[in-house]
Amino acid sequence: MSKTTVSCPVSAVKVNENIARVVAFFTILVVITGAYFKLPILIALLAIDFFLRAFTNGKYSPLKYLARRSSDYLGLDEKPTDAAPKKFAAGIGLFFTLAIAALQLFHYDVASYSLAALLLICAGLESFKGFCLGCVIYTFLVLPFLSKQ
Repeated sequence: MSKTTVSCPVSAVKVNENIARVVAFFTILVVITGAYFKLPILIALLAIDFFLRAFTNGKYSPLKYLARRSSDYLGLDEKPTDAAPKKFAAGIGLFFTLAIAALQLFHYDVASYSLAALLLICAGLESFKGFCLGCVIYTFLVLPFLSKQ
């Protein structure tokens, strides 16, 4: 039986790990609020934020802006980490938030709560433990295809 090691997508771009963790915390707050009050528009706005972080440098992301300001206020140190896994995870978050918003819109409450719970688990792991589930998903879904080329 072969061992598979976790391999994150790698880029030359670095981001601040502490800001990413604060963004994840804000994501938790938005998802809880959107799910509890059944506000698909709030979840859709979170999807836009995920899009901005996944497919741009995140300069116009409201959550990233708030996280930067909060990080400065709290005096959190700069902790450089690879940006690619964070972008990959934001892409997964985009998919989840679009699905949650659509499910809420069509009143599939149990399904929307279930996906929201999964997103909360992922964001919680990132925020409180610094564990990026996107790296693990990348390893098992994308890496096998890349290694065959």
